[in-house]
Amino acid sequence: MKKAIRNTAIAACTATLGISAVMYRCGVSRKLYVLPRIMSLMSRNDDSQRQYKAVMPAYYAGKDWFEAQRTSEMHLISFDGLRLYAKFLRCGESKKTVILCHGYRGSGLGDFGGVVRFLYEDLGLNILLIDERSHGKSEGSHMTYGIKERFDICGWARLIAEQYPGHSIYLYGVSMGAASVLMTPGTGLPDNVRGLIGDCGYSSPDAIFRCVSRSWFHLPPFPFVDIAELYAKIFAHFDFSDCSPRQALSHTKLPVLLFHGTADDFVPAYMSDENYAACSGEKKLVKIEGAYHATSCYIDYEKYTGALSEFIQNH
Repeated sequence: MKKAIRNTAIAACTATLGISAVMYRCGVSRKLYVLPRIMSLMSRNDDSQRQYKAVMPAYYAGKDWFEAQRTSEMHLISFDGLRLYAKFLRCGESKKTVILCHGYRGSGLGDFGGVVRFLYEDLGLNILLIDERSHGKSEGSHMTYGIKERFDICGWARLIAEQYPGHSIYLYGVSMGAASVLMTPGTGLPDNVRGLIGDCGYSSPDAIFRCVSRSWFHLPPFPFVDIAELYAKIFAHFDFSDCSPRQALSHTKLPVLLFHGTADDFVPAYMSDENYAACSGEKKLVKIEGAYHATSCYIDYEKYTGALSEFIQNH
């Protein structure tokens, strides 16, 4: 009897450690793209999938427009020695630059295709479209949910400030990119940074990982997320609790503009409510009714771009 109980306990522990290892690898590793992508698609409901299909023409229009422009490549060596990549699009003699920061397993044009032309033609912004670490042409083996990405974004901002000293700089992110942008206060941002813009960003890396454990893996966060986060400390050298948008926003006076779709079934809209509540400076939260994850700019283009225009003009 005792032997059976012991064997059962060993089997349960082994299974728990194995499942947690899969969660860690799927959630953090650059190499395992297919499985998280399949799981994310499986978790979407029919309405969200129809919405994503409906916005594709507008996305491709923006993507094709940007790719037809004459851009220059820029590179940055991160604080931990990674070579990071970006494309820079000059807008005449404009002295305003926006740094666009994409989301988890995304791309710059994938997340900003709906607004990139508006930012350039209507708002007159120079555009720095970055590949986050472990994405695109940037080096890196692990995604760290903004914990390390926030320093990369700060590095890009400092590079723009050095090369274009008179430029006003705006940091603009979507999803993980939004959370990363909102965590940049306290990283040594240059004085040129005039404001932070976050679309569907989560309130903390730990909170979104626990949320995803339910929506993607259909597992309770404890003990699986706790063990997966321990793996991240050991193998990817970052701690999910090192920083959060809520912590960082409570210590900055930089103006903040937040967007979130009310139907977001990946990053719940209440997380932007939490970020908004944490802001200690000027702030605005724009909710887009019926928009799913990262589709707000398409679902109510006028409301979305109107808020962007007002924010840039006022700062």
